[in-house]
Amino acid sequence: MTPETASPVPRVTAFATAVLVFGAVNAPTVLYAAWRAEFGFSATVQTLVYAMYVGGLIPGLLLTGRWLRRHSPRTLMVLAAAASVVAALALALAGGAGMLLAARFIQGLALGVVMSASSAALYGAAPPRARSFTALLVTLTALVGACLGPVLAGALADLSAGTTLPMLVAGACVAAVMLLLLVHGRSPAPPATPAPTGPSTGPLVLGEAGASAVVPAESPAAEPTRETAPASAPMLAPRSHLMISLTAGTSWAMVGLYQSVGPGLIGTALGVESLTVLGGIVAAVLAVAGIVQVSARNVPVQRGRRLGLSALLVGIGGFAAMLATGQVWWALIAAVGAGVGHGFTFFSATQEIGEFNRRRPLGAAASMSRYFTIAYLCLAAFTLLLGIVGDLWAMVPAAVTLLGILAAGCVAMLFSRNATPTP
Repeated sequence: MTPETASPVPRVTAFATAVLVFGAVNAPTVLYAAWRAEFGFSATVQTLVYAMYVGGLIPGLLLTGRWLRRHSPRTLMVLAAAASVVAALALALAGGAGMLLAARFIQGLALGVVMSASSAALYGAAPPRARSFTALLVTLTALVGACLGPVLAGALADLSAGTTLPMLVAGACVAAVMLLLLVHGRSPAPPATPAPTGPSTGPLVLGEAGASAVVPAESPAAEPTRETAPASAPMLAPRSHLMISLTAGTSWAMVGLYQSVGPGLIGTALGVESLTVLGGIVAAVLAVAGIVQVSARNVPVQRGRRLGLSALLVGIGGFAAMLATGQVWWALIAAVGAGVGHGFTFFSATQEIGEFNRRRPLGAAASMSRYFTIAYLCLAAFTLLLGIVGDLWAMVPAAVTLLGILAAGCVAMLFSRNATPTP
């Protein structure tokens, strides 16, 4: 079977699908503490429920590139949206931790497919647009969905005093966009294959935490080996693959804190019970990160890395100070620091891995897969370790201790340097 290249997915349909699936996957962010209280499971299980999303996301991202060789983006998005609806309903009706774990894995898998397939659809949509414009659209799908999900879920949870309504509404929204794919999922006229209209910057796609996806090989975005530096800006030799990946992982670990036990910790420290407010704090972190990524495209890699890691240190310090003092100003400083830090750190690391792959074009695809896998594993490992240590000790001292370790990692990456400029 060959992809339906003659009938690309309309741009508005691909955009709406990605936004609503992102929103549904991010909706549980403010519900974890309520599920824990309802079902009585431990902090370790709570963070494992969150980490299961990553467990599904990684294979979803890796496999979709292969599936797009046989199936159209529309077909994959319809199937993934259907799976996301099932997962949302399972979360709405869950009776225990086992159902939560399974549903979160399915959500992650579905999001991985939608992230890659929708990106391919946006790059292949008609009429053609500049790659820079499409990269912005891809980034905005994640930004809008990741911000709306926690806020709307928190508002619905506050309104209904439960966790069922938010996930039912999330499932209904994804079902609606699946219907849109079925009735408006093909362009009426087959377009000619467009020539690239601008340099590819490689879209940064935010997942639940702002998780980024590699656009499949069939998409023009997946061509990091073709990028060149401006003539006026000498390209620095990138660091090792592991150092680049761990740099991205430091910012993902901080975002993972906000998306797992963070809302509960913030609510306890500040005395805030409104899930709408807590969802707004998480959304603010992701919104700041997205704005930074969109606006920092001309910032040199080393400067972006230093700005990002420095801001992460501010965010880490602010979060620890908030836990110790219960002051709302520290919570605001922490949120802004985490958002700015993630935006600069992850974007600079992704630029650097692009240059790494440009110098090793034969292994570019495998290199990108390893890069995102390591970054996501850092996110999952940090949150899981936080849950385990929190059960053995207590959540606040566990969070402060692990934040200190994360700060040490940021300092180590802050002082890592690129090689000298190449001619």
